[in-house]
Amino acid sequence: MQHGRIINPMFRTYSLAHSLNLLVHILAGTLALGVGLIAIIASKRGRLHRRAGKLFLYTYSVVVTTAIFGLLVFNFRSFLAVVTILSLYDVFSGYRALQLRGRRPQWFDTLFAATGALTPWIFITAMRHLHRPWAPVLTWSILGGLILISGYDLLRNVLPERWLRKVWIYEHLYKMMSAYIAITSAFAGTVFVRYMPWSAVAPSAIGFTVIAGFFIAGPRAWRYPPTLSS
Repeated sequence: MQHGRIINPMFRTYSLAHSLNLLVHILAGTLALGVGLIAIIASKRGRLHRRAGKLFLYTYSVVVTTAIFGLLVFNFRSFLAVVTILSLYDVFSGYRALQLRGRRPQWFDTLFAATGALTPWIFITAMRHLHRPWAPVLTWSILGGLILISGYDLLRNVLPERWLRKVWIYEHLYKMMSAYIAITSAFAGTVFVRYMPWSAVAPSAIGFTVIAGFFIAGPRAWRYPPTLSS
């Protein structure tokens, strides 16, 4: 340690505050990856899935909080910024899908969805105005997903309630899986930066293939009743 800075191959010459924030971020992220995987493979009606899911939410909240703090205060990176934006949206809206179980969104759900739909355009405008480096293809592939899912969430105010009751479990699965994919892509893109953007794309391709498999198999295969609210 030298003048309040840590000299370490892992943390380079980060300040003490930056290093501590990064350490908490890494520990929470590692735990989120582990408990998230348990939630994915566990029976969707079981106690293990519920407990792992709750722990995933708690650890993910720490991951997002430390990521936002790190990006704003210490080291801004456009790829990690867009992943953090998508992660925050996915994990919150996925949790709300479970809470609502096919009911109409409440006012703060709609406000959150509207914010999610506007954020990509604000982000791109800011990047261009500030002349910050960003990868258009990778950035739009991530933010495009946010525009689509937030657009659907806005439509939940007018879609038939029968449809909402039928698909809420798919919505919950997609959003939570998408959050898990985002954190996995961020991990791979950071650790294997030499192979970017493919190191970030590969987890996404695998993850969305898994989501497609879940959708094709259907809720009965997940050991989860398809319409608990009906």
